[in-house]
Amino acid sequence: MAAGDFLLGKDLGAYRIDVTIGSGATGVVYRATPHAGGPPVALKVLHDNLGSITGLERRFKREARVLKKLSHPNIVEISEFGMEDGRTFIAMELLEGQTLEERLEESPLEPQEALRIYEPILEALAVAHEHDVVHRDLKPANVFLEKNGGVKLLDFGLAKMLSIDETASEDGTLTRKGRIVGTPAYMAPEQITGVFIDVRADVYALGVMLYELLADRRPFLYERRSELLRAHLLEPVKPIAQARDGLWVHEKLATLIERSLAKDAGKRFKSAKEMLEALRALPPDPVRFDITVTRKMARQRTGPSSAVISATERKLITESAGFSSVQVSPDVAAAPITPPVTPTAPSQERATLRLPRPPKEETPAVPTAALFVIAILLLGTAAGLWAMLVAT
Repeated sequence: MAAGDFLLGKDLGAYRIDVTIGSGATGVVYRATPHAGGPPVALKVLHDNLGSITGLERRFKREARVLKKLSHPNIVEISEFGMEDGRTFIAMELLEGQTLEERLEESPLEPQEALRIYEPILEALAVAHEHDVVHRDLKPANVFLEKNGGVKLLDFGLAKMLSIDETASEDGTLTRKGRIVGTPAYMAPEQITGVFIDVRADVYALGVMLYELLADRRPFLYERRSELLRAHLLEPVKPIAQARDGLWVHEKLATLIERSLAKDAGKRFKSAKEMLEALRALPPDPVRFDITVTRKMARQRTGPSSAVISATERKLITESAGFSSVQVSPDVAAAPITPPVTPTAPSQERATLRLPRPPKEETPAVPTAALFVIAILLLGTAAGLWAMLVAT
């Protein structure tokens, strides 16, 4: 029996579970029928180790209320969040089509098709970012291409809900261990180090996705997770125009991608809205292939699953790369995603990546001024001796 099949034919909340659609690191998705009638829904049931914690219910519902307000044609519609018999589930509209990940498995995208898919993603995120909602797990597997040509974002906010490792203690309170949930291939540097995350982490993931759609490969192709995370922290990204034979990219588009992939969040676009404005300001046909679109080697898959990265693993990676591993404070990490009163707009400009400190320059044992005086005295003495020798 496959994982999650034990729920087939059973009831969960107001739904009857019919068939398994798919599964990943965070849960299993089913096709389910509402008892009250109406069209079937996609029901995502979180894995027991993620959704069965008693103290998680309040936080889950609080975040869910905010996410339900994100009504946009390019964001999957969420109809209900619930918990029953220790299982946490999300009911959302049932879509027909395939994920962007599945589409990329078939063949490379033509330039215009890539931009046609990409712009609605930015439009949806622009609305979310205006509400201070961060997706945190942007990737092709969380983009759905409908049969009618529509584009939908999936799993909005789920990574944030699961980003803090919460376990119930004996007195009913929660302890936080600082784990993060996300996909390493698209993870922003500050997300890896544990610095406070804002919408610019999504901007970085958007940069990785656009690079991938145009170059048919991601900026970093390491198989080992530790090497991949270190690359996000340290390695420069190969210019997009050099990433694929026959690819021509207008310099303004290349600059857009380079800016979105800046290691320092303070140098990226402030939000998806600003990035969308830059994309729309590009000249016509800013990218093309000068040769037939083919794939010389198998595409490196990321799959649908996110990774759960512990605080210990994150610390080892960041410190080995020469960075300070910073824990997000419990108050910040557990805060709701409603628009905060602070920080103010200027503070949003601050950098969130702590760079390794350069080695301190050694201070000379003798001050420079003293060395200069000594040199003058030595020259004077030498000149006097020379004069005496000449006189004799």
